[in-house]
Amino acid sequence: MTSLTKPAIGISSGDPAGIGLEVTLKAVPKFLRDVRCVLFTDPAHFERCRKLVGMESVPVRWIASNNEITNESLLFLVNVAGPSELIPWGEASLRAGQRAAAYLAAASDYALAGHIHAIVTAPVSKSSIGADFKGQTEFLSQRAAVRQFAMAFFTPTFKVVLATVHLSLKEALASITTERYVDLISFVDREFLRLGYRHPRIAIAGINPHAGEGGMFGREEIELLEPAVQIAAAHGVTVSGPHSADSLYYRAHTGEFDVVIAPYHDQGLAPVKLIAHGTSTNVTLGLPYIRTSPDHGTAFQIAGRNVADPGGMISAIQCAIELVERQSRHTP
Repeated sequence: MTSLTKPAIGISSGDPAGIGLEVTLKAVPKFLRDVRCVLFTDPAHFERCRKLVGMESVPVRWIASNNEITNESLLFLVNVAGPSELIPWGEASLRAGQRAAAYLAAASDYALAGHIHAIVTAPVSKSSIGADFKGQTEFLSQRAAVRQFAMAFFTPTFKVVLATVHLSLKEALASITTERYVDLISFVDREFLRLGYRHPRIAIAGINPHAGEGGMFGREEIELLEPAVQIAAAHGVTVSGPHSADSLYYRAHTGEFDVVIAPYHDQGLAPVKLIAHGTSTNVTLGLPYIRTSPDHGTAFQIAGRNVADPGGMISAIQCAIELVERQSRHTP
């Protein structure tokens, strides 16, 4: 990793037909004094969006290698080679998906080589990239060849880790086993320790109403989740539950727990987006570098109108910086 003092934060531009580059260019001026921002983009789409948001006065520099990333307060630009024609705003297309995937791959290469400390990923369209593309989390994990990874959401007051992600509810519940939860609880504990959180308090959310009410409304908590909690706790993890989900997320929000493990996507994401809409950040656990992303999509319907709110991107960049600094402080 480079020895320069400022954290180096890479940003992939996302789908060029969406708002990713717009919110990025609105957000990065707030951070240029304190971190080195490296944007993975191409000249045609960068200049179009730069004019849209009125960013001509912000200093930028196109670079050909990581050796050109200095401590100067400017935005460093990496030209991700590809077709030069502009992709229309607001239109999902294979061309746009290919550009988005290329930006993401280039950022991944820099991070894996140790040239940047973190990646912040602007939103992409899964359908534009292709049927085999499950998401940026899976894409980056595959390129990093990591065996275990998880999607987490960090809010200003609590964190949520998803035990299952993009599955039907039936498939998600069928995939939950005691062994899987033991592995996940231990993994979450290790990852938060690695990120500099000492003794994270992990809470397991129940699956059924009132966490099954002692078996009255289902036995998954008794037969699957409770044994996992007991095994993990016996190995020194600070974990409890399963807790009734209808009150657990508020308990975490008010400080009783640091991390909630949710059994399926919408149970975990609904309270996150209600309590911290626009300020929560998607964080990938398990990668050899920090990766964050805003909690919104491409918003094709408003792309190119210069009305997109950069709040989510600001939160994602700030979260990446804080995690890099936290990890640095606690690295032996």
